[in-house]
Amino acid sequence: MSRPSNLRLQLALLTACILAYSNANMAEELAITEQYLLQEFPVVLSASRLSQPLNEAPNAMTVIDRDMIKASGFRTIADLFRLVPGMYVSYFTGNKPIVSYHGTTDDSARRMQVLVDGRAVHMPPMAAVAWEDLPLQIGDIERIEVIRGPAAASYGGNSTQGVINIITRDAGAVLGLQASATEGNGGILDASASFGKRGELIDFRVSMGYRSDYGYDPNYKNSTVGNDTLNNDSHLTHLLNLRANYHPNAQDSVDVQFGYTDSTQGDGSNKDFDPNIPHDNKHNENFGQLTWAHSLGGGDELKLQYYHIYQDVLNTLPPNPTFGLPALSDSYTNTRDDIELQHTLQTSPDNRLVWGASMRHDWTSTTSRFLNDQSQDQTTLFAHDEWRMTPKWLLNIGAMQENSGLGQTNLSPRAALVYKLQERQSLRLGVSKAYRNPSLYEERGNYHFPVIGTLYQSTGSLRPESVLSQEIGYLGEFYEQGFSIDARIYHDQVKDVIYETADSPKNFANLFDAEHKGLEITTKHQWGNRNTLTFNYTYQVLSSDFVAGSSPYTDTMPRNLISALYSKTFADEVMLSLGYYQQDSVLPIDRPTTDRQPFTTRWDMRIAKGFKTGSDGAQGEIALVVQGLLGEHYIDYLIENQFNQRVFVTATFRQ
Repeated sequence: MSRPSNLRLQLALLTACILAYSNANMAEELAITEQYLLQEFPVVLSASRLSQPLNEAPNAMTVIDRDMIKASGFRTIADLFRLVPGMYVSYFTGNKPIVSYHGTTDDSARRMQVLVDGRAVHMPPMAAVAWEDLPLQIGDIERIEVIRGPAAASYGGNSTQGVINIITRDAGAVLGLQASATEGNGGILDASASFGKRGELIDFRVSMGYRSDYGYDPNYKNSTVGNDTLNNDSHLTHLLNLRANYHPNAQDSVDVQFGYTDSTQGDGSNKDFDPNIPHDNKHNENFGQLTWAHSLGGGDELKLQYYHIYQDVLNTLPPNPTFGLPALSDSYTNTRDDIELQHTLQTSPDNRLVWGASMRHDWTSTTSRFLNDQSQDQTTLFAHDEWRMTPKWLLNIGAMQENSGLGQTNLSPRAALVYKLQERQSLRLGVSKAYRNPSLYEERGNYHFPVIGTLYQSTGSLRPESVLSQEIGYLGEFYEQGFSIDARIYHDQVKDVIYETADSPKNFANLFDAEHKGLEITTKHQWGNRNTLTFNYTYQVLSSDFVAGSSPYTDTMPRNLISALYSKTFADEVMLSLGYYQQDSVLPIDRPTTDRQPFTTRWDMRIAKGFKTGSDGAQGEIALVVQGLLGEHYIDYLIENQFNQRVFVTATFRQ
């Protein structure tokens, strides 16, 4: 991969010129604006299923808003979680992101609930999230709410580590036409277009596009096959989204969503002794979602939601003469149908209650991973109560009873006591018990191929994993100084962790217990309305005697994590942002010591210029993004994954 030898010098000169240009406006930057003085903690929806300010939520939370998404310069949704304290982000291959919080760093998200507009997207048979297959463009995201810590009381068994709730833009939020195109090194080539209109009864938005790149550069330093390509992890993904909202009166709203993706993803490699030779997979996913909300007055609301997800992966491994293997199929098809009823009511001036129930049917068909088609029927019943005992004391209590459909029934409770030290300062004490039920594959899997034989054979009868979590949190906002802080100390006791055995064929068993504890800090700084800085620091310790292969469990998350995002707006619609990401050494779960990631740092930069094209209101923007600004090179998750500097330009037009 090539780039101009003087690129770094050009970028440094360009940045210096812009910073010099800003000096004339320095007095304005230092002033604390009236708008900022009136800002309060953001309102969140995810923690308890009740709308509440962040400093009254029962869990520690991070909100990634549209300004942060834009300033980060990230192209992929998974990368956004680098902005969350305690979150580990990496890639098993260039098209298979890994997002993990306080737990095992594998390529599944079995312990973290991931939602898109309330739609659970961890799919059977592995209970994993196919991030690249999500029918979602990063530009369609309004904000992301991340619950840091167990939240099974609100969202069930995949929530023992936390919850990611991606909230997309309303149907009426995008007006007119918007189009963008991105091109850069490493095969980066993206394009998108959207159109929206707001009406008296109906609002709608439609968006479409594609994204593609070549994946990771091959790590020739560790290659055993010369300069031939080691990684076959490119992807080309086409997307389509439609959202419409029908609001016939002040009480009723009907929201309809449809999404579709079609992608080709590279798989396999030509490493020595690897039977999985390079080939392409075909991925298809679509969904439909219908939500009816009815206002009952006085803050009471009734909401009914139904969605259907279809996922199909065609993965045919080519014949491999070296190993004497014929063509093998590892294809699968999954579906999910889910219906949920939720009732929110104001029981008194000092008390609010939300309760509801859901039913879900999952189905999967794959000849290689099960002996026959599999299905799972899950039911939940949940309730959460918020009691404002006094002007300073607030009590949140909630619980969910969940029947997994595989023989496990659990009750996950949570309680949090919030004390308002002052109007903009609060202290939170929280305790919760959460359970993760085994997945279909862990309970019933039989991974087998002709000629090769059986690789995994689940014997079942697994106990649910459990987490007892305790935390102390503090939130403070000091608006005169343009500063806020969110600090959290936590202690999680994890029992009966399910992991694969060393047998042949491998099995799944409740192999070990663990203890997680640590400190998370987020600070935000604002100078006037033109300078913002978000800084995250995490110190975390994992304790357990368990060793997976050559990987001690205690080494499977970085001890220290730092992320920071600074943005500055200049006159004439010029914007500069800088991102910094640092993590300690880590050895991913069940990987050889050669895959140990060393201590890494990375600087990113985004510089953009907005413009207007005429009197018709058309606007646009040209943005340059450099990931690895200082030419950083590092190994990412596997020794084969070499991260090199990525440079791309995005042009956006709005009419």
